[in-house]
Amino acid sequence: MFKFEKRSISFIKKHYLLLLFIVITLLAMLSRYTLRTFESGDFINCLNPWFEYLKNNGKFLALSDYIGNYGPPYVTIMSILTYLPIKSLYSIKIVSIIFDFLLAAASGYLVSYVAKNHNKFYGFITYTIILFLPQVLVNSAMWAQCDSIYTFFSIMALIMLLKEKYWQSFVFLGLSFSFKLQFIFILPLYIILYISQNKFSIFNFLIIPLINIILCIPALLVGMPVSKIFSNYIWQLGTHTDGLVLNFTNIYQLIHINSAFVKYTAIAVTIVCCILLLVYVLYNEVKWNNEKIISLGLLILLLVTYTLPFMHERYLFVGEIISVIYFILYRKNLLLVVLMGFNTLVMYDSFLSGFTSTMLPTLSIIYGFLIILFARNTLMLLIDKNKNMKLELL
Repeated sequence: MFKFEKRSISFIKKHYLLLLFIVITLLAMLSRYTLRTFESGDFINCLNPWFEYLKNNGKFLALSDYIGNYGPPYVTIMSILTYLPIKSLYSIKIVSIIFDFLLAAASGYLVSYVAKNHNKFYGFITYTIILFLPQVLVNSAMWAQCDSIYTFFSIMALIMLLKEKYWQSFVFLGLSFSFKLQFIFILPLYIILYISQNKFSIFNFLIIPLINIILCIPALLVGMPVSKIFSNYIWQLGTHTDGLVLNFTNIYQLIHINSAFVKYTAIAVTIVCCILLLVYVLYNEVKWNNEKIISLGLLILLLVTYTLPFMHERYLFVGEIISVIYFILYRKNLLLVVLMGFNTLVMYDSFLSGFTSTMLPTLSIIYGFLIILFARNTLMLLIDKNKNMKLELL
């Protein structure tokens, strides 16, 4: 073996994680580049018209009378993109793709932080898997959606929560809220921890809307009405309410009743589920650790999206990321992770193809069964009685 070969191999052995990181990052960028020209219905009917309106009516100044339904912080980013000599399709996707990588990095850091001895290898595996999850690829690079943005901030909030840096965690929750209302699905975890732990103040929750208001200041300065700060979220609550569910595998795939008759009962059921979890935690005087917090957070995301009406294809995005993180850390619930990923592909295909899959009702039944098993495992975990469970892979 020549000297340069020995030196090369020695360098590879010493820096293999860094080299793999570079290779994986480049391959992830290439995979997204191949999807750059796809135009989804959301882009054609919503994102591009909003972009063109901003571009043709003063760009940043057009925020004063913006007509779309995304929150001011995201629209502010979109208005800045109008100054770039790049097609709207590409510039909108680039922003989401950047957050794909930030999300993968944050997920990898979370795993490294929680893993025994802060194992960096597990963090690298997480980074790789998140970047190549089909739903992550499709969401940003193909669909031109921005779920990776609010999910990144949600994962950062979880990291700060596990580190017991509470006001920082609420800042990240506020950033998540600023981009998507769906951040609220993780909020019951914070309420349960607030009541059971007594480690942070109720005033921390005020940070969430405060951050949103701060991020809206640029839009307000150019004339956007103050009412727009929160009105977009209220508008979102009223969209697609003609049926109980839209291409999402939850219980309402099996119920075909006019939403007006059952929507409030359905919301009440979700609230009751969260209250019962709180009662269970208080009754058993749960002694918290990282696994219990992550597991309960994932269970809340699953229950909320499974029992709430009007769920869309992308509303479990945070839960899908956390499920992968949880499996890598604790080697549990593999079937749930796999089914969630398969469900997402079916749901995304139903929207992007325009043909609702006939598999959704069947998948919702299987998915519901696995959620029940996961709930059972989590409830046992909270009281430290799951060490020898035989159903952990479920």
